[in-house]
Amino acid sequence: MAASDPLSAAMPEFRPARADELAAVTALAKRSKRHWGYSDEFMAALDDELTFRESDLDDARTRVEVLEVEGTLIGAVRMRRRTELAYLEDLWIDPLAIGQGYGRIGFERACEIGREWGKGVLELEADPYAEPFYRHVGCERVWMSAVTSVPGRSVPVMRYSL
Repeated sequence: MAASDPLSAAMPEFRPARADELAAVTALAKRSKRHWGYSDEFMAALDDELTFRESDLDDARTRVEVLEVEGTLIGAVRMRRRTELAYLEDLWIDPLAIGQGYGRIGFERACEIGREWGKGVLELEADPYAEPFYRHVGCERVWMSAVTSVPGRSVPVMRYSL
């Protein structure tokens, strides 16, 4: 989306995801992950964790919201409520919209959800390519975590005080 694109001037809005659009949300997550140049083999290993399911919508500890601009799906957030903190499981922005501030809007929405849940800390596992973004919005790396779906891979665990 270029600056002259009408979407760039429209107001983005979050709303709860619907069951009938979970395939589109999953496709968005996969496009966004692939944006970093990962191989088909790597993407296949992550297929399960990139998939959004109806059970996500039925779980009282999980919230899935989509980010729309004038009816166009451009992002998604999946949050999980844990006993001690709010966990940002997913923040995806369509690759065509990366770099236009929608990632920050998504992160801010995740923080709002965490605060609504009464949590004081937001935690997430960042893709290594996304770590600079999370540092930019104020997250701090607390450790590296092994990825079970891809042997030998580790990702930074980030925290943010709400």
